[in-house]
Parts: sequence; structure tokens; C-alpha cells
Amino acid sequence: MKTKYKLGLWELLFFMSIFVILTTNTNNASAALTSSTDLAVLKDAPNGIAVSSYMSNSNPVSPTSGFPYTTNSAQVVDKTGANSSNGNIVSLANGANTNGSIWSTNQTFDINKPQTISAWLYFGAATNDASINSEGIAFVLQNDSRGIASLGAGYDGMGVYGYDRSAMNVFNSIAEDTSYLQKTAIQNSVALGFDAEKNNLFNASNVPIKVNTTLLPITTNYSQNGFDTQLGSVPPSSLEIPGKTMYGSVGNYGNIAVTYPAYEGTYFQIDISGTAAASNYPGFDKGTVMVHSTSKSADLVDDIDPITGKSVFWHHVTINWTPAPSGSDNGTLSYVYNDISKDGLENSSKYQTTADIPVDTTKLNTTSGKVRWGFTGSNGTNKSVATKLVALDSIPESPTTDASASITDKTLNKKITDSATDKNVANGDALSLDYNLSYIRGDEDWKSVAAKIKIPSNVTLAPDANGDIATIKYADGKTQIITQADIDADGNLQATLAYDLHSADSSATISISVVANNDTTSDINVKQAAASFTGTNSIAMTSSPAFTITGKKDYSLVLGTDSSTNYDLLYKNDDSNFNPDLNLGYSSSAPSGVEGSDIVFKIEVGDHTYMAAQDIDIESGSTASTNIDIKQVIEGMGDSFWDIFPLDSTQPVKVTAIDRTNGLVSNTLTYNVTVKPNKALSLNVSDSLAFQNIHFGNKSDYLKRKSTFDLSVTSLREPWSLSVTTNGLYNSSNSLNNNMNLVYKKDTASDYMTIGTTPVEVETNDNSYDTSTTNNISGNWTSDTGLLLKQSGISPVGTYTGTLTWTVSDAIPNN
Repeated sequence: MKTKYKLGLWELLFFMSIFVILTTNTNNASAALTSSTDLAVLKDAPNGIAVSSYMSNSNPVSPTSGFPYTTNSAQVVDKTGANSSNGNIVSLANGANTNGSIWSTNQTFDINKPQTISAWLYFGAATNDASINSEGIAFVLQNDSRGIASLGAGYDGMGVYGYDRSAMNVFNSIAEDTSYLQKTAIQNSVALGFDAEKNNLFNASNVPIKVNTTLLPITTNYSQNGFDTQLGSVPPSSLEIPGKTMYGSVGNYGNIAVTYPAYEGTYFQIDISGTAAASNYPGFDKGTVMVHSTSKSADLVDDIDPITGKSVFWHHVTINWTPAPSGSDNGTLSYVYNDISKDGLENSSKYQTTADIPVDTTKLNTTSGKVRWGFTGSNGTNKSVATKLVALDSIPESPTTDASASITDKTLNKKITDSATDKNVANGDALSLDYNLSYIRGDEDWKSVAAKIKIPSNVTLAPDANGDIATIKYADGKTQIITQADIDADGNLQATLAYDLHSADSSATISISVVANNDTTSDINVKQAAASFTGTNSIAMTSSPAFTITGKKDYSLVLGTDSSTNYDLLYKNDDSNFNPDLNLGYSSSAPSGVEGSDIVFKIEVGDHTYMAAQDIDIESGSTASTNIDIKQVIEGMGDSFWDIFPLDSTQPVKVTAIDRTNGLVSNTLTYNVTVKPNKALSLNVSDSLAFQNIHFGNKSDYLKRKSTFDLSVTSLREPWSLSVTTNGLYNSSNSLNNNMNLVYKKDTASDYMTIGTTPVEVETNDNSYDTSTTNNISGNWTSDTGLLLKQSGISPVGTYTGTLTWTVSDAIPNN
């Protein structure tokens, strides 16, 4: 608890008799952290990137005379608490009455570009005394001319706000006007404050803090300690502070809000004489409160993990910056506080605090768009006050990275993510634990990324024939193999990526092969398992999704066929179909009421696997019938059907049904498919042919056709030869007329060929067409060519008929 100071006349007189000069330490603090609490917190610290390459500070430069906060207590330490140039933890305030700041060495935060910063914060563990958690931490963007020597007021100033100085002497009390607070804050700045104590003028336990005694011993200076005081009124819009503004802040053990520390309109003074605050501030006439934008209550103090029972010291925050759109000065600062646990598990939304806050960029007073970024923090007066710590895993100088995880059930052909509605797998299912690492943007590569992946419970590793358990596939096609030697004694996979990630090779996917195990009849709920990916300049964390391994079933899925298991396909024949008829049902041991509708058929041809979902409902006691157009399935997946089924091949095709509703896999049907040459050869010929009538005694050599006659050959990949025979013409008494013979004349330049019982070649074609092609033979005949009737003598009166036999056959071209 803070000590309440009351000033009596005897004390003033005592001061008047002794001349006191107070000196201050103007060096940066560098003492190691040694308290048992600090060491316990540091031992439990998450991995952070080494910040000394990116951040620094120096002796504070005082903004004005009489400014008492001239010691910067911020320092970089390692997990032992020792100062270290390779340390990954920033201690902002260590011990009572301390405050500090640490900044990007250069102006590396470009407000005209998207930016991401993520960090772990530690405030303290007290739930019964807020002063142990006081005062807080602020993330700050600043364009102060003091650069890395910038430091604001301590206590409720959290190292970034102005000094709410009040002076009291025997004559009067003076509260500094708001211009002084504006001048003593970090200039040209915007702060996202994580305030761990409610500094309220009207809280009985909240009292002014004695800061120092001036050179005149009759005067004592105080910090009023009331910035978070809520008022009943709303700040006017004329203040030009965007967002939902309020005087003071919400919350008890913590609030998060945006403020403008060096903006005069941020500070507002009220008359406290005659109010409830007067007893806390005897002799003071005014109190100063701050205007906060989008203040939200947040649980900044530590907690107890309900599962492990261990203390939760560290709280993660991800801060994103979105530049102002064209025509506007308001960028957007977004944050998610408590988004993940230290193990990388995503916290439930009920533990998170989030906001998207508009930020007036004109208050940064930058023409280049470049500003510094950093953290400030301060402690209160309690001797047991907690050290304020920060561990960073993503900064503007480092690449912006991300990690996500999913599970692929290769047996049931489905993907499980955190947002998936179906998270069931079955005992024995082949699973792939997939972790996707993404390089989003940055000026540096994501370097030397070390993966540490906890394998979920109730699964076993499934090495391939070479003993490899996982692969890393990079965006540019490179592959890295992970062996069982990369599994540590605790069962975690630990491996370092062989290649850095960058804009040209921006992602890598780690896939671990495992098998689901559940030998019971009850479902097993498998919890998330953490994974971290620690580079030298950026850290990303995620966790595998929770999923359920369903209990063993005492019934099965049965796949049958109404089709022959032998199929012949004509190579590249458009009419070649491969549509086996199937029936599907549950075994007789299935209990009543079992239903399935999420059915997938797995089709395996050689080393190719295809999946086909079917809109089919099955239930116990009945059988559902369907068929699969396997050609359509294959081509729908972008493969050539005839590349999968080449000419003159015979191969098995395996079909398995998967009931994803109940986690069942059926027996496998095997079809033997033979691909035969695809040739076509057909003849089109008229049924009859009539020749001209003649009178007795007509001595014409050749009689012409008096009816039309069609003769054509259609071929596909088949050279051919066409021939014709006849037994002659007969009268009604079946007497042969030897005076008339059928002849064929191909064209005007050809000779007449007599058609008889010996085949006469009418036409040949040596071409092997890739598409069906028709040769119209009779289309070129004239009245004097083609089929004609030759008279060799005078025929008796009568009608004569006969039969032509046409034969089209394969022809082997002469090569």
C-alpha cells in the first residue's frame, strides 16, 4: 500500500531549519535482477529475439529544469537476470519508484506501411493489492528530438506521460497547468498503454506521491497519481482525438487504451476542493486526469492455469498497424491481448481483449513517415512492486511471419483446422500433422528457424520405408527430410530449417506422418499441442487443432458391385466408359439407427489416388446403390484419362468407400482394366441399284444406272481396302444371263473391270486417321463411271436381278 502523506506545520518548520539538496542518478540502471520472484518469472520466460541489435537507450535528457525522472532503469537481461548483449528480455522498471524506456535505435517504424509487433508482457501477480502490479507498460511511437534519450514521468506517467507535478508549501498549493504536463511527456508520440493500476483521485487508497523536495525546503513536490479518474462528462469533439474518448479509464486491475502523451488536450484539470478527493489531497485545489481513446478493461495481472495449476506470468499481445487510407490522417492501431498462451496455444476469446483504434498520425509530426517505436514502463512505491518485463517475438525491423497448423486425415480424406466442424478421426487413420510457416513481409529474411513441435497425444509416428517421419516442403519446390533422430527425449520434434524464408521463397510446410490410436470403444479427445518456430529475428507460434479419435465400431462398411470386375476400354474412344455399379451398406452387426451421408470413394490406379464424393445416404438394414464415372473423376482432377490408362495396358483399379460420418472404411473392390487398340472400320452401301431399261435388240455396250447409289467407307486409325463380287444376273426362272456382266470403272482414265466371283478391288486407303473419317466413293462417279452393266449379246425379254457382295478389310500400308 502507498503511504499517505499529510503535511503539518511542524514539518514545514523543520524543513526550514535544514537546507536540503537532493541529487539524482543520471545513469542508466544496469543491476542484475536477483529477487526470487524475478528469477522465477525469468525462468518461465518465453523465447524472445535478442533485441540489442535493434533497440537501445541512453542517459535520459531532461525536458526541462526541475524534472525529477532522470534515471532510465530499462535494461536488457537474459533468463538468469544478468545484463547481456544477447539478452532477449527487457526490464523496464525494477524495484520501487523506477521507470525506464527503450527504443528502436533508428526510426524504423514507417506509418505509411503495415507493421506488426508482438511481445510478451509481465506486470505482476497481486490480486489483492493493486500497488504490487503498479504502474504499467506502454508501447509507444515517437518522433521526439531526444531520440533514444526520451523518457517521460514515472509513477502514473508510466515513462511516457507528462509529470503531473503539484507543489505545496506553507503559503499555498499549486497544481501545474496542462502545458507543463504536455512539455514533460515524450514529444510527438502515441502510446498504447497497459495500465496495471487504477490511479483514481477519488479512491481512498489513492494518494499523492511525494517525489522530491526543491531547493527551497519549504516546498514539497508530488505526483498527483490520478490520471485514470473517470468523470461524468464526455470529452468534446473539439479536442480532435479520434476514437471513443473518455476522461480517465475503465477497469480495476488493468486497462488498455491509446493516448497522446504530448498533446495538451490529453490533460484535463478538475477542481477537487470540497469533493471526496479533498481528504486524499489535503490542501490541493486541482487534480489532473487524462483523456483515453478506446479504453478497455483487461486482466493484466497473473493468473493460475486451470489445467496445470501453475502461475501464468506472461501475457502475449499482437499489435498491428494499418496505414491511413488516402485522404485521411487516421491510421489504425489494432491489438489482441492474451491471444495465445506461452506454449503457443490459442486462448479462448473470453480471455482476450481486442480493439481497432483510429490514431491521428499528425500528432507524430513526421514528414518522412518514419518514427521510433519502443516500450516504456514504471513502478509504484510498494517495496514489493513487480518488475515490468517485455520479451519480443516480432518487431518492425524483423520480418513479419506467421505459423498455422492443420491435420489431414489421409484415410478419411478430410482436413481438420481450429474452425472445422468435423474433427473426428478413427483408430488407425493415417494422419499428417501439417505446420505452415509464412514469410509475410520485411527487409530481412526469416533466418535460422528452429522448429520445436510437440506431438499430440494418442498418435504414433509412422516412418516411411526409409525411416523418415516428416518432410519440409518449401515454396520453390525444395524438400528437406526429417528423421526419427530429430525427436528429442520428451517426444518433441526439433529441427532447424535448412533454408531461410524470404519474399522469393515465402513459405514452408512441415508434414509429420502419424497414426491415430484408440483401442477403446469410447471417444478420445486429443488436446492442442504447441509448436514454436524460433528464428534469430522473428518467432512464430501455433498449435495443432484439437480433435477426437472415435471409439472402435463393432460393425463395418460393406462395398459390393453389380458390375463385372473385368473391363475392356478402347483406347481414346470417346464412347469408352468405365462406370462400375456399386452398392453400399453396413454389416448386419450395425445397430439400428446408424446413418451415413458423407461418403467418399477412393480410387487407386497405380501410384495415383483420386477421391470422389457422392451424394448418397446409407442406413443400417438397407443398401444404397450408385455408380462412379471413373473417367470423369480422373479428368476432373486435371489428369489425362488415357495417360493413366495407356494403350495395350492391363492394370488393377481399386475402389474403397469411406464413411466420414462414422469414421468407417469399407473393403476394397479391384477391377482389372485392359486397354485395347481403338480402331473403327465401317461400310455404308445402298440396298439396291437399278439400271436403265432397254428394248429388245438394243446393242449398247454399257448400260447406265438409273437410280442413285451411295457407297462410302468410314475409318478410324485403320487403313482399308474395298472389294466387290457377284454371282451374276438371273431372270425370274433363276437362269443366268451370260450376255450381261457388271463392271466397275473407277474414273474416265481407268479400264473397265468385270465383277465376278473373284474380288475386284474398288478402292484402297492407306491413311490411319486420328479422327473418324468418311471416304465417299460413289460421290465422284459420273454417268459413265462407277458401276455399269455391260451387254455382250442380245438378252431375252425379262427382268434380271443379282447380288453384289462388298468387303472392306484392314490394309497394311506399304512402308
